[in-house]
Amino acid sequence: MRIPVASSDHPNQLLRKLGIPHNPDLPVSSAFGLVSLQRGWKPGSKTWKMNWNLCMNSEYDRLIGGRVNSLTTWQELCTKVGIKGSLTSITQCKKALARVHVNIVDLLDCWNSDAIPLGFKNKEALAAYTRANNKFFSRHIAKQDKVLRVLLRQVV
Repeated sequence: MRIPVASSDHPNQLLRKLGIPHNPDLPVSSAFGLVSLQRGWKPGSKTWKMNWNLCMNSEYDRLIGGRVNSLTTWQELCTKVGIKGSLTSITQCKKALARVHVNIVDLLDCWNSDAIPLGFKNKEALAAYTRANNKFFSRHIAKQDKVLRVLLRQVV
């Protein structure tokens, strides 16, 4: 389900604040990458990390964060990562998601599209992908959230 927005009004709070025009076909991580290039933020620098975390947290809050107590949100999340079957409780969804290894940033990038984020056989493969693509989601933020805690894996 796509969330409609005006083309000039970026739905991501940080990117809107930075005046970035919205392109619905561009994943938020790619939009951030363009901004960081334009602003000269060196990947991995303190400024880059701070803004990356703000951007990803804003995207999570926009898409999922305010609806964590809804069974529908948990079911949508399961569907989004490729879990099939009838899950009738949040507990069932959590158990199913605990066995899934997906990159949280990829999940956010795919949320408003029909795409499914890459799934990995184990956390080591996920960790290698996350490091190679520099697609980290702040562990500090993730540990405080019911949904993200289920998806969180130690990758460093």
